[in-house]
Amino acid sequence: MRDGLITILLGYTLALIETTWGPLLQFEQVRLDGLVSLVVWYGLDHPLPGGIIPVLILGFLCEQLSGLPAGLYPLVYVSGYLITRYILNHVVCVTIWQQMLLVSFVSIEVIAVLLVGSGAVELIWPCGIGQILLNSIMAPLWFSVFDRIRSIYSEKDRKGSEV
Repeated sequence: MRDGLITILLGYTLALIETTWGPLLQFEQVRLDGLVSLVVWYGLDHPLPGGIIPVLILGFLCEQLSGLPAGLYPLVYVSGYLITRYILNHVVCVTIWQQMLLVSFVSIEVIAVLLVGSGAVELIWPCGIGQILLNSIMAPLWFSVFDRIRSIYSEKDRKGSEV
């Protein structure tokens, strides 16, 4: 439960940062996006059925910061989580290149649904492909940041229980 709350808070913080500072970190329609990597990272460690609830909540929170039609963000984040869980059932050990490939698969789904849902299908090439490549290249960095944040909260939790 604690990891789910951390993921929701981290995702909402990322969404706020990406919404406010996004134009500064953006090249055409390609921008730095850590939310897809967060959904995949969370999906690697948290099985169904309890793992899907924080992802759904994150989708609803991100939807509030978007002008896209209702239900797209919960749909793409939950389906990204389910894709991650499905692929993880068939992979023994997740290495860095597999993380990158997994994030690119989920990014394809997220970009396609969001662009089609917003009526901007023409942006899939070249901007959507650029976004997918950027997401997959940045995945190991995002995963290490998320792991570090989780370890900080785990250390605080252990120190609190020892006192």
